[in-house]
Amino acid sequence: MALEAVPAGQASDGRGLVLFVPAIANPGAPTAAELNAGTVKALTYSLVPDGFRHETTENVITDGRYTLKQVLELAGTVSDTLEVQYVSDTPAQTALTEGVTGFIVHRLGVPNETAPAAGQKVDVIPIRAGVQRKVAPTANTLLQRMQKLFVTGTVQRDVAVAA
Repeated sequence: MALEAVPAGQASDGRGLVLFVPAIANPGAPTAAELNAGTVKALTYSLVPDGFRHETTENVITDGRYTLKQVLELAGTVSDTLEVQYVSDTPAQTALTEGVTGFIVHRLGVPNETAPAAGQKVDVIPIRAGVQRKVAPTANTLLQRMQKLFVTGTVQRDVAVAA
């Protein structure tokens, strides 16, 4: 057997976009116009390096059987959580006031400065913003805030932006 070829990778630096979009008619097919509207707030560079924490957990249903020595598993419900951490007095703090609802749109693999366009793949996360919590200041750091964004509906993963 021949040695497996190493597939090309892609650097993540400069290739991520996080937007707050107040309204999307169909979260399964957000339009380029919705993602480029004047009400949309770019949050990417408000966030600290590890400040976008979207976690997905697939819960497990255990399937034990009479006298079967091995416990089987089935896929259960899916849980998504989202917490952000950002520099104080930036668009993230202004856009994500407590109680605001809308969508976080996350795009990877496309240069940040490229406007959302038809065919690009994005995740669409419906949210309601929680309390903005101040992060304790430390030497040689910027003032920051941390915030839970409550996931309020079905997360759309890798959906294509519509024209």
